[in-house]
Formats: sequence, C-alpha cells, structure tokens
Amino acid sequence: MGPRLVFFGTPPIAARALEALVTGGFDVAAVVSQPDRPVGRGRNVQHTPVRESAEKLGLPVIQPESARDPGLVEYLKTLDPDLFTVVAYGNFLPGKLLSVPRLAALNLHFSHLPAYRGAAPVNWALVDGVDTTGVTVQRMVKKMDAGDVVLQRKLSVGPDETAPELQERLTALGIPLLAEAVNLIFSGNDDRTPQDESRVTFAPLLKREHGGLDFTRPARELHDRWRGLLPWPGVFCLLGEETLKVHRCRPVPENTAEPPGAVFRFTEDGWLTACGGGSVLEILEVQAGGSRRLPAKDFANGRRLKPAFRLIPVVPAPRA
Repeated sequence: MGPRLVFFGTPPIAARALEALVTGGFDVAAVVSQPDRPVGRGRNVQHTPVRESAEKLGLPVIQPESARDPGLVEYLKTLDPDLFTVVAYGNFLPGKLLSVPRLAALNLHFSHLPAYRGAAPVNWALVDGVDTTGVTVQRMVKKMDAGDVVLQRKLSVGPDETAPELQERLTALGIPLLAEAVNLIFSGNDDRTPQDESRVTFAPLLKREHGGLDFTRPARELHDRWRGLLPWPGVFCLLGEETLKVHRCRPVPENTAEPPGAVFRFTEDGWLTACGGGSVLEILEVQAGGSRRLPAKDFANGRRLKPAFRLIPVVPAPRA
C-alpha cells in the first residue's frame, strides 16, 4: 500500500506534476487549487490548469477562496492523508492545515533553497544573472519556504536563457524529485537538512514597476532583467512621454562614449543603445502604447526615427 496524498497546485507546471504523480501510481485522494478566475478582455471565467487535469483524471477538486477556510481543514482530515504535495499553489498553508497529513507537507520549490524564497524564484534568479540555480523539495513550515530540505538538485543557467526556458528545465528536473521525496518520507527515511538562514535571499511577487530599464546600468544587467521578467511584466523605457515596451534585446561586444539611453546607430536587426560604463544593448523588438509589437527597424521607419535619438531610462521599483 503506497502513500495517500492530497495535491495542492494551480498553474500548468503544477498540472504536470499532478499528472506525473498519478501516472506514477500514487494515490491522490483529492486536489486543492485556487478558485477559477476571469481572464482576458472578455473576462470569461477559466478553470485553473490543475482543476482541468484533476477532472480529466477523475479526482475530486476543492477550490477554497482561502487556505484558511476551516471547512477545508475538516474535509481533508476525513481523507486521512499521509502527505501533502504542494507545487505552485499560490497561497500560504496555515499551521492547522500543515498538521493534517500524517507524515509531512512537501513543497517543490524552484530554487536551490535558501536562495530565492518567495513567489518568483526563477524570475529573480535570472534578473540577478546567476549561473546556477536548482530545485528543492522542502518540508513545509509556517515560515515561507523555510522548511528543512528533503532533496535538492542544482542546474546550470545559460547566459541567454529566459524565464520560460529555465522554468521548463527546472520543472522537468523537479517533478521526479518530488516523487522521490514522497517515497523517501513514506519509507520512514526522515533525513532532513535545516536551511542556512545566513544565506537566505528573497524572490517576491512580480510587479509591473519591476520592469523599468535604467540605461545608466550595464547592458548585461538590462538583458538579465529582460530575460528574467518574461513573459510578464516585461521591460520598458520611455520614448518622449510614451511608454515603450522592449520585447527583445541583447548585449553586444561594443563600447561607446554616448550618454546612457542614446540610440546612436541602427543595425540590420535593431538599435544600438548606450548603457552604463560605455556598454551597448541592441534593441530588437518594441511596442508602443496599444499598437502591435514590431521589429525595432520597422518601428523606427514608421516613426521616421533616425540616430541619434534618446530613450529615457526608467529606474525599476525596488525588489521588496
């Protein structure tokens, strides 16, 4: 007889984890997901990906407005679960809920804890330009992402890798690790490693204001912010009084004495833009206002822009 699980999760990566656990023969007694929300311009209510997967698998789904709902605790107690498995659920689990499973509540977190505790670990790791990150299965406690580590794996990060690309690789690495941790705990192996609190860093929820491009900073740093904030909130600067979204960019091995934000030369693919320390960022694709996104060259032609014109830096909001 294997472990009896309750699964918590909401987005597509969590749906993949749920499907893998069920395919792997685990007994999932119930699934908990965030409530369905209206999306898009039509504001049509859309099921969460985890709900859709659970229903296809024939599993009961609960979608409380809050994980603090006392009815949720009472219902899950009736299922007598051995373990909770949590993947990107999107809500804190209070102590009363964490005490329900017989053995533990396990969370798959997409960083090598204690680095990047919080809601957006993949994004902030890339913004910081790290060359290594990882996945962690931790025992959940009342403090956010502070539980003892059950299993971890590291992963090298490519210098041009974007958040969706890195998330995909981390998901593929993490899902089997979660299954391994479930079997480990259920077999009675209680090995655990406390996190080193002196090495903690944080990865808070993303805001639109985090996407400002400050051209006084080095081009590599701006490129890291761009790849870390895909697909949302993205990055932006100002062209006059107009917000200009930058959909694609890359640092180039060139130096300039032009002031930060100056677009000093057009290339076949985009605009060479001066950044901090004389470094250069090539801007490849942009979007202004409610118009469609365009190759930078086409945008410049449509606006009759010619070097040198200036993009106005926007200092991004602090991380906290």
